Amino acid sequence: MNTTENTKTMPVSFEEATGPIDVTLKNDMMFHLVMAKSPKALKGLVCALKGLDPKTVKEVILTNPVDYSMYATKAIILDVKVLLNNDEIIDIELQMYINDEWELRSLLYMCRSFDSIGKGDDYLRLKPTTFIAIMNDPLFPDYPEFYSHYELLNTKNFQPYSSYLKLNVLYLNQTEIATQEDIDNGLVYWAKLFKTTKWEELKDLCSNNDAFKEVAQVMYSSNVQSQEKTIMEAHEKYMLDKRTLEHLLQIRTEENASLTAENSTLTAENSKLLALLKQNGVSDEQIASYLNK
Repeated sequence: MNTTENTKTMPVSFEEATGPIDVTLKNDMMFHLVMAKSPKALKGLVCALKGLDPKTVKEVILTNPVDYSMYATKAIILDVKVLLNNDEIIDIELQMYINDEWELRSLLYMCRSFDSIGKGDDYLRLKPTTFIAIMNDPLFPDYPEFYSHYELLNTKNFQPYSSYLKLNVLYLNQTEIATQEDIDNGLVYWAKLFKTTKWEELKDLCSNNDAFKEVAQVMYSSNVQSQEKTIMEAHEKYMLDKRTLEHLLQIRTEENASLTAENSTLTAENSKLLALLKQNGVSDEQIASYLNK
């Protein structure tokens, strides 16, 4: 189907859109695009995640815009790097699927964001940095939370070492255990926005929220623009295929490890059997003749 035909089948405005949303806010490319195109959405999300009154925030600057025309299936990192009031760094990443390397990767991203000065610069120029991950399911199921906060602490008396490095995790599927503070900051509302899959639901959510209205407009525009939508869907398919291959590789690795263990056991048992045969007077020639049959 060409672009012209596709446009004719789409509603002429967001207000008329109905049914499923093809590319939702859970798509990391859509997430980055919305934050890049909507200053109100970017400021609203940052304030919700940081527990700030928007009136106290002077400016929120996206420091890593992406040229989407250059990307389709590449494994690009689509985190949202923000400079808040010119004195704090916030790095937000949408991470819907977790693999074994996530823990180390999140620490690396946090440290890279914190390392914001050049060689020879005064360390006092370093800015407080918070890395925030937005996920579906809890990393630690035995300790479920809606919004987790981590800092460098003394393990005995819990005295903070420094407030300059923080790592937070928002779990979209844990809204039922959100604290009153989370609710008051609007985080539950944002979680619903991320999980919205139908245009009717999105319209209900954004009816009384200017930031959400901008989110909805950018999402609608990107869903009806053939080039942007194709790039987002191609990137999502690439990431899905990548996760599938990683899963298959993990299965094959586990199977090989199991076979290796079985072979080691058989080798050990054969060695014991050969030693026992020799102890009972069976010659090497007799053993070789039997094995060659």
